[in-house]
Amino acid sequence: MDEKVYDLLEKLYIEVQEVKANMGTKAELQELGSELQEVKDTMATKAELQELRSELQEVKDTMATKAELQEIKNTMATKEDLELVVEELKTEIQSVYDEVKELRNDFNILEIVTTKSALDIAKLKAVR
Repeated sequence: MDEKVYDLLEKLYIEVQEVKANMGTKAELQELGSELQEVKDTMATKAELQELRSELQEVKDTMATKAELQEIKNTMATKEDLELVVEELKTEIQSVYDEVKELRNDFNILEIVTTKSALDIAKLKAVR
């Protein structure tokens, strides 16, 4: 029986040694506690997370959806469309410019005729 007790004590000793080897020292536990505190300090609280969720929801609510962006894209003029409009405007502007030039010419002729008529009227008055 002494031998059985000895075997049991030996097994118990081996298990205690294994437990002892797997256990951390007081310094290791304190270091781990410090690291745990650092992690806790950097983590957000539930209130902070809720606030972030609210802000995220606000951003989502104000952003355009893909469908809305696609609709805008579909209604936008293409470069070719704009170039066509530019060419039409250039033609229209040139036409207006030509008309203004013609009106200036007509105005200058009218001014000359009016001046000549005034001169003729003055001559007629002088002859009388």
